[in-house]
Amino acid sequence: MKKYDLVGCTILPIAILLFCVTGRVFPMTPDPEGAPLAKGEHTAKINGLTLSYTVAGSGPVCIHPTPGWGPSSELYSLSLKPLEQKFTMVYLDTRGCGRSEKPALNALAMKDLVQDLEGLRKHLGVDSVWLMGHSDGGLIILNYAFSYAGHVRGLIVVDAPLGGGDQSGERFKKLQLRKNEPWFPEAFKAFQAEPKSQEEFTASMHTIMPFFFWSIENLKKNQEVFDKTDVSFYARRGRGSSDQSTADLASFYPVMTIPTLIIMGSDDFVCSQSACEAIQKEIRHSQLLVIKNAGHFPWMEQQEEFFGGINKFVMPYLQ
Repeated sequence: MKKYDLVGCTILPIAILLFCVTGRVFPMTPDPEGAPLAKGEHTAKINGLTLSYTVAGSGPVCIHPTPGWGPSSELYSLSLKPLEQKFTMVYLDTRGCGRSEKPALNALAMKDLVQDLEGLRKHLGVDSVWLMGHSDGGLIILNYAFSYAGHVRGLIVVDAPLGGGDQSGERFKKLQLRKNEPWFPEAFKAFQAEPKSQEEFTASMHTIMPFFFWSIENLKKNQEVFDKTDVSFYARRGRGSSDQSTADLASFYPVMTIPTLIIMGSDDFVCSQSACEAIQKEIRHSQLLVIKNAGHFPWMEQQEEFFGGINKFVMPYLQ
C-alpha cells in the first residue's frame, strides 16, 4: 500500500488528500529528440532535476502538476481522461513525487514548483498553455500565473484551499458533520495524529479517506485509481521543511484577466465555498462551479457535471 501526505492545515491544507497505493518501480525514458509532446511518458532535465511527465490526448496543451506534497500523476492521468478529448494533457510529477527526482528537503518551496512549471513549458516548446491544478496544485498554478501571466491561456482550479489564513477551525467543524457515520471515531482520531513514518502515514490515510468523499460507495468505485497512485513521504517532509510563502494573490486577483474556472465539491472540508465565491467575484472572466454531492474529488463522484462544466467553460476559448 502507498501513502498519502498530510501536512498541517495551516502550512499545507491540501495535504489532506488520501491515497492507497502499492509500491512500484517506474522506468524513466528520456524524451525522444525533438518530441517532448509525443504521447507517453517522458523525462526532462529542469532546474537541475530530472522530472517526469506523461502526455495524452490532443488539442491545446494543458499542464496538470501534482500537488507537490507526495502523490504521483497517476491520480490524475487515470481519472481525468475525458479532458484528453479537448486538450493535450501533460501530467507532471512535481519534484520529489512519482518518477521525478528528489531535491534537497528544503527545495520544495512554492517558488521552486513555479519555476519547474516554467521550465517544463519551455521544454515543451509552447508559448502559452492552459493550467489545471487540484487542491494544493491549484495554488501552484495560481502562483505561476502571478509570475508568468503572459504564458497562461486559462486556469482550471479544482478544490484548492483558497482564501489564505488559518482555516483549520472551519475544517474541523466540517469534519464533525460526519460524526454519526460508523467510521468517524477511528477516522477523526487518525486525522489528528501526526504520522512519523511512511508506514504510519499509509495506515492513517487508509483510515481518514472517507472524509474526502461525499459517498463511501464513490470511494470504493475509484479505489483502483488510488491503488495505482504512488505517494512520496519524502516530498511530504520536504514541503514541511521548505518555504511555502506564496505570491500576493489577493492583489493579483482584481487585475488578472486570465479565463479562470474555479470548481469545488459542496461537501469538501478542505475548500471553503465562501472563499471561492469571494475570489471568483474578484477575477474577471471567471466562473465558479459548485458540484453538489461531492467532496474533495468531485470528478470521481459527479463526472457528468464536472466534465460537462469544464467543456462548457473552455469551448469559447478553444474555437
